[in-house]
Amino acid sequence: MTDATHPVTQSALEAFTRDYFTGLGASIQDSDNRWQVRLPSHVNVAFVDSQEFEVLLGERDAEIDGGGMVLSPESEFAQQLLDEAAEMAPIGQLALTNHLIDDSHRYPSWVTESEVSVEDSSFSPYYDRTAICVFVKIGVETVSEYQTQFLEAVTVDVESEQPLPGISEILVEGFFAPGEPLSSDTTGYDVDESLEVSSEKLANAVSAGQKAAVEAVRDEIVEVRQSASRSADSEFEEYRQLQEQRINELRNEINQLSERLQDLTTDVDGAESQQQRVEALEKRRELKNEKEDLETELEDLLQEKTSGFAQERQKIYERHAIEITTKPVASTLITYERGEIELSVSQDGRTDTVRAPYAIGAGVTDEVTCKSCQAPLSEANYLSVTPDGIGCRSCR
Repeated sequence: MTDATHPVTQSALEAFTRDYFTGLGASIQDSDNRWQVRLPSHVNVAFVDSQEFEVLLGERDAEIDGGGMVLSPESEFAQQLLDEAAEMAPIGQLALTNHLIDDSHRYPSWVTESEVSVEDSSFSPYYDRTAICVFVKIGVETVSEYQTQFLEAVTVDVESEQPLPGISEILVEGFFAPGEPLSSDTTGYDVDESLEVSSEKLANAVSAGQKAAVEAVRDEIVEVRQSASRSADSEFEEYRQLQEQRINELRNEINQLSERLQDLTTDVDGAESQQQRVEALEKRRELKNEKEDLETELEDLLQEKTSGFAQERQKIYERHAIEITTKPVASTLITYERGEIELSVSQDGRTDTVRAPYAIGAGVTDEVTCKSCQAPLSEANYLSVTPDGIGCRSCR
């Protein structure tokens, strides 16, 4: 889970809903986990016919609280609310500049993991790029697990379709946090009214964002998959044991029928009348047919056992497979500056400067090599300031 991941919790949902209702001009009276909501007369919403309605917070018994709409992560009303909010909200626009983030730069790992200190940093913008920040609702569900939902903010460069996680974190923390108003320092951001993106590029970027959103909650998805796999293992083991039990039962029943058939053969041979002989023959025929049916069932089960009950195993594991759904619920077009960052660094009383390609919000965008040995700088091969100038761990 990333810093831009929001589990769809009750508190987050309530904060979003309160903001949404307030944005519509509604008044809310809060009383004991119930909201009395009144919409302005000019506002029409799809999820309710009346201008006044009650919202029940948290899971409720529908039979007890049938008069209100239940607001919880799994409720139908919550889904209707999110869908309507997404449809009503246009694609926003935001220009992310060095000034907007108050010159707060993101240093690369080859600096943060090193022993150097950053004395100063300055950014020189060269050109603007366009990205889109998408809030993606992710649902993960299996037959053995309740649905788990996440709301993941993902920013993707429209041209390269590469994720920009740093921008997502800045936007979520500074602009889109549920229930948090914009600070006075960030309300005066610029918007490029002439910004246009083709529908094809926009669709491709959103699709890339959905994939990146799923990847961002990969660990949580793995946990759900492992839990579902354990449930499938348990169900299959129970099935296997039942089949083993049935095999033993069939063998015992067949042996008992064989003994009874042997007794009936004796009865047929020793019958004192034609009537007794006919009755014994009829009974023997019935038992013989029953035995053949049991032997056929046993043979089929033994064949299944030989294959490891492969067919039933496949059915069980397919039924427990997880289903992942993604849906973009809101988006904002971002223009962000790309250029070069200059870092003034010091170590053991020595100072020097290093430059690197940089994007506002995203950080260093390309690989940087050591000035001395040309080895790529990384978290493991971090920066150093040597008596001869800028170096790295490999050459110091």
